[in-house]
Amino acid sequence: MNSSEIRKKLAIIYSYIEQKQLKDALEGVKELSSIQQNWAVTEKINELTTNYRFMLHYLIEGKKDPEQQRIYNKLIRDIYIVAEDAAEQLFLQESTSLFFDKIRLMGVRTPITMEEYRSIITKQADTISFIDLLEDGPEKESRIRQTTITHENTQQDLFYTIFVSPRANDDFIASCRHFMEDESVPQQDKMLFISALTMNILQRFDARKIEFLLDLCNHPEAELAIRAVTGIIPIFQIYSPRLELYSGCSDRLKLLSDDKTFGRRFIAAIIGFIQAHETEKITKKLTEEIIPEMMKLSPMIGKKIKLDEWMGETGFDEKNPEWQKILDETGLTDKLQEFTELQLEGADVFHSTFSNLKSYPFFQQMSNWFLPFTPQHSSVQQLFSNRSERDSLVEALSGSSLICNSDKYSFCLSIMMMPENYRKMMASQLGAESAELKNMQAEEEALKPFQKEETISKQYIQDLYRFFKLFPRRAEFRDIFELPLNYHRLPAFQPVVMQPNHLEKIALYYFEKNNFTEALSAYTLLAETRNGKSEIWQKIGYCRQMMADMKGALEAYLHADLIEENNTWVLQRIAYCYRVLKEPITALEYYRRLEQFRPDDLNIQLNIGHCYLELKEYEKALNYYFKVEMLNSNNTRAWRSIAWCAFLSRKLDVAERYYARILETKPNAHDYLNAGHVALCLEQTKRSVELYKLSLGKAGNFETFETMLAEDEDELQEAGVDISILPVILDKIRYDKEE
Repeated sequence: MNSSEIRKKLAIIYSYIEQKQLKDALEGVKELSSIQQNWAVTEKINELTTNYRFMLHYLIEGKKDPEQQRIYNKLIRDIYIVAEDAAEQLFLQESTSLFFDKIRLMGVRTPITMEEYRSIITKQADTISFIDLLEDGPEKESRIRQTTITHENTQQDLFYTIFVSPRANDDFIASCRHFMEDESVPQQDKMLFISALTMNILQRFDARKIEFLLDLCNHPEAELAIRAVTGIIPIFQIYSPRLELYSGCSDRLKLLSDDKTFGRRFIAAIIGFIQAHETEKITKKLTEEIIPEMMKLSPMIGKKIKLDEWMGETGFDEKNPEWQKILDETGLTDKLQEFTELQLEGADVFHSTFSNLKSYPFFQQMSNWFLPFTPQHSSVQQLFSNRSERDSLVEALSGSSLICNSDKYSFCLSIMMMPENYRKMMASQLGAESAELKNMQAEEEALKPFQKEETISKQYIQDLYRFFKLFPRRAEFRDIFELPLNYHRLPAFQPVVMQPNHLEKIALYYFEKNNFTEALSAYTLLAETRNGKSEIWQKIGYCRQMMADMKGALEAYLHADLIEENNTWVLQRIAYCYRVLKEPITALEYYRRLEQFRPDDLNIQLNIGHCYLELKEYEKALNYYFKVEMLNSNNTRAWRSIAWCAFLSRKLDVAERYYARILETKPNAHDYLNAGHVALCLEQTKRSVELYKLSLGKAGNFETFETMLAEDEDELQEAGVDISILPVILDKIRYDKEE
């Protein structure tokens, strides 16, 4: 049985457990253990099977046991564990994944305990501090570099040790706690430890480690707490059914929900994950729209704008208004504005830029994807050897909230590949801009007191995103960014998420990112807790409308109208829904109400006309259409409405005149088709065939055109056309097309 088959078998067993089909689950585990002939696992399965049969016997006999549910839950927990153990033994033989490669490697070397790692790391930190006191010179630099590399090797080793560590016991958790509480251990090592622990739990469920990670959510150091908070979100998503069996985990999370600091960080992380789901769309927009447009523009800008003028002190707007004109004409101004807005709201706009800079050897090591950025790292240390370059680069990169840690390493590694003169030029430019960026960041933090924490959360999620999307061996990991947006539906998250302010914030992010199914679910929950808000019902209506549930949308809009009367946006939506639901009389009532508030709105006048048209009150419809045309003589929507209404009311001369005007502008397939209908009614058969041919050309294929014509047969028949001529016309068009 290969790795893929083992995974499928394990997934089936999990499915049986979740559906409470425990007999099938136990038989599935027995099958896994029999392949390897693991007698310890087989014995455990037999024990669990016997216990389960006894439980079933007592249950059927009607013997009540107050401990029955607790015993049943323990049985399920044990089946999960024995299934994992059986699969893991097979994976150790078959799998070539990084996780099992490292387990095998750890198995053939002398293990290092957490206490030993703590001792080694604190000694290395003391050594670095001592060397810093020495006089500057080549010897000091050499010793610092050597000690730094030694420390980095220890970091890496620690990461992999935690990443593949077995299920935790009390001693392991106690030693981890000592490691995280020891002030002598550098913060960077603790941050890497949290990431390794998170990745370990994502590979193998461990309730004790989850509880410990939840404890770390209250760590006094914000950066450490935020890493832990971010990690528990995908963990609870993946293991949601299983975590219901471990009250300790959900109880700890419930206890944390009373802490405002935790709640704020938790919601910030959830919003970060929601934003991360948009990264691929943003990357696509950048690579397919904005950047290609910029590339197209470059020759034009080169010809029309002198570079020395553009770089002048007064700026390009004053000296070169033509450039802005070029941007406006191509539509690029709007795209760049959209890019700026995305950046301001915290979207990951640099993923596409840095995704091509992850092929350096640095990124071959899994641990390096989770490293906080430090200019002291041996891989980039050379870049900061020149003092003037170092100061400007360190300030620009370390303080930057725009790019994540992983991208900072990419940036430095790519600069190191440049010729020295280019590198110096870039360093000086960054130095000049870093002060301004620093001021902007200070202003932003002053306006938003927790901006720094939000930046830490956002950057860590971006680091995670790059690992799961770009790491060379990413296929071996379950992509946490492919998990559903179900944060508001997970029972364990309810104590935090169901707080109205938090739920409203999550719902808004779903809504703004066009995740209408999730937004609807969240706003429906909000409506139950905040029944009096019209805005919530408006958004429920809009979500349903975008999901093509017009009846549901109408119901929500009517609810919103009851709460807040005469909201013109709501009235317009109600009227629209009634029109779509083929209730023009009621739609007309609402458009009449709207007309009182917005008498000069031509769209409302057009829609009133459409209602009368659907009611076959053609004269009234024409009056409204002519009114729109009178107020806006170039309104082609009014022309089309007049032409079609005139055709239906047998005013063929009016219809012919207006279709002639429409065909002189930018006609579509329906315009040519309808003009052809008018010509046919006027017995201008040859003219109608020519117009139908033009309609066919716009429709794209004969099948689409034929469907369009068939849809209008009733109107043609009512207009007095003998529709038996239509097949003849279609054949004529076919023959002409062949010629």
